[in-house]
Amino acid sequence: MLPDGWEDQTMYMYMGPEDSGVQHILTLSIDDQSKDIDLDAYVEERRDRLLGSMQSTDILKDEEKTLPNGNPAHELVFKIIPSDNNIIFRKMVFVSIKGVYYTFAANFSKKTIKTIGVEVDAIINSLVPLPE
Repeated sequence: MLPDGWEDQTMYMYMGPEDSGVQHILTLSIDDQSKDIDLDAYVEERRDRLLGSMQSTDILKDEEKTLPNGNPAHELVFKIIPSDNNIIFRKMVFVSIKGVYYTFAANFSKKTIKTIGVEVDAIINSLVPLPE
């Protein structure tokens, strides 16, 4: 049990294969503290904070979607061009289930967003929420 003022912000990290110079890692964070806002507001707040802290980013996809299990989600894909010109594609999927927000994030190369990205989508689509 955590003392007052502390909250669990456990992040899960799944190691994927190394391909095209990228060690693929999928992270999952679970937020059960933001029940008072809807998915659009949740995504907007996190997107603005994230992109405001980075330079040289281009949003490639920013759209609502529905997972195969019927849960509402929002997909954000953006391109990051760091100083070494090694372009990174970052995909984030925000899922809302019964007031709990699940945020998946992974980095890809231009090649692997089309290959390993399919595997990551399958993982996200298989999400089974925490028991109540």
